[in-house]
Amino acid sequence: MAKGKLVGKKLILLGERDGIPGPVMEACLKDSGADIVFSVTECFV
Repeated sequence: MAKGKLVGKKLILLGERDGIPGPVMEACLKDSGADIVFSVTECFV
């Protein structure tokens, strides 16, 4: 059972193409207990 500050929270993940992509953040946070409602990787130029 996950415990922590993110349990029950809804997350929107904005990844960056040359930084940390959205799917990588999603993979890292999947066991946090948070509900990932949106995850995307964008190019901010």
